[in-house]
Amino acid sequence: MLTRELLAFRVSKGVLRPAFVKRDDEALLSLASELLATVESSRGETSDDVEETLGLSAGAFTRPKIARGLVKLVLDRLVFEEPAPGASEARWERFTTAARTLRTLPPDTSVEGYEARLEQTLGVPLTDARAALYADLPGNRKLLGWDGEAPTAQVLVDRYNLALAQGPLLSARRLTLRARSPELLRVRKVLRWLKFCRLVAEVRRDGPDWELEVEGPGAMLAMQKKYGLQLASFLSVVPVLERWELKATVEPSRRQATLTLSDKDPLVSPLPAALGHVPEEVLSLSASFADDAWELDLTPLPRHVGAASLCVPDLTFRHRASRQEVALELFHPWHASALTRRLAELRTRPDTGLLLGVDRALLSKEPTERETLEAHPQVVLFHGFPSAKKLRERLGKLEAARAST
Repeated sequence: MLTRELLAFRVSKGVLRPAFVKRDDEALLSLASELLATVESSRGETSDDVEETLGLSAGAFTRPKIARGLVKLVLDRLVFEEPAPGASEARWERFTTAARTLRTLPPDTSVEGYEARLEQTLGVPLTDARAALYADLPGNRKLLGWDGEAPTAQVLVDRYNLALAQGPLLSARRLTLRARSPELLRVRKVLRWLKFCRLVAEVRRDGPDWELEVEGPGAMLAMQKKYGLQLASFLSVVPVLERWELKATVEPSRRQATLTLSDKDPLVSPLPAALGHVPEEVLSLSASFADDAWELDLTPLPRHVGAASLCVPDLTFRHRASRQEVALELFHPWHASALTRRLAELRTRPDTGLLLGVDRALLSKEPTERETLEAHPQVVLFHGFPSAKKLRERLGKLEAARAST
């Protein structure tokens, strides 16, 4: 992700447009190749040295702001060694040993004599002892390599364009995405990534087109930064749709503007392999959800709710005998308005096959509203993520109710 000072965009008549670079810019691709080669030749060097070397290459480029942006994206992908356990304690012990050794020597002892005695006391060469003294500080940690597969020059330039578009979304309040006649498989991939980002969207069909409207966290200003990061993460999968348009209300500099993007922009998704990713908490639930009566589906289809909307469940439970399906849609602390809307839709059009998992942080302080939500037959309350035990209990009640009718 790029920091605010590295973002490049222009605002005209309330419309914000990132200053994208050309994907085939030979000078940029050459610089990207140089940066990647620097990383490969710098394995084992300290973080400070690696950053300085990359910075020199950026400073020599004709467009230093773009070059610094590429360097930032490279540094974000690097892995440095972790400090050895007890590093700070070892440093204090050596300082104590050095002070104790000094006190045992006569006042007229030379620096060379003191260092010789200290080296003897420590039992290691003094140069090694000095090098290890602050090895746990971030700038002294040694480069191990890449976090994942090393990028190519083209991937790095594409990642820069994506970062330019993601930056304004950190202050986004609302995002609307329209997919033009997309393949269903591509829609499912996008919706799966939407849930991975813990976002809730209003999904509508308009003929062959799909429209997703993602609301912001409302009045929960404390959640704005985290929510913005999730919107930025979601954007990384949007180019999979091939033909699409996106609009988002953003505040790049204390004034609202509308970020507009489309498939005409040079945006490439870096996530073709990650689209099948399943969040760790879902995998954990899947592993612990051993039930003779129900099976778990981790890739549910959109579901009609209310008069004309679609919801995107996080999970679907399927009864092994009757093949009855029960979908679970999760609502996290920043989904207050979406939860209110979903409850209203269930009142106007009941759907016993939909459970709402609600984070307890969403419970109102108003006693009546709180009790109503706690007693709602389709609400499962949780902290962080619903437990397998609680879900099994609720599914058992639903099956018992169905069997008695």
